Amino acid sequence: MDHELTDDLVGRSVTTDEGQEIGTVAKVDQGHVYVDLMGGDETEHSEDIDTETIKEITDDEVILHEPERT
Repeated sequence: MDHELTDDLVGRSVTTDEGQEIGTVAKVDQGHVYVDLMGGDETEHSEDIDTETIKEITDDEVILHEPERT
């Protein structure tokens, strides 16, 4: 499912579908969400995710599909 990515997402928590918080949305640009990871000391955005990785968007968070374990 494609999700509409807008600047309204900035500041929302980013979590896995199992509830683990991984960071905060820092920027939205051209179909990608840039996330500042928790505990990261970097000045640049640490992670770039696209719409296919997003499971759900709520009022408070962006929920990502948990990677499948093999």
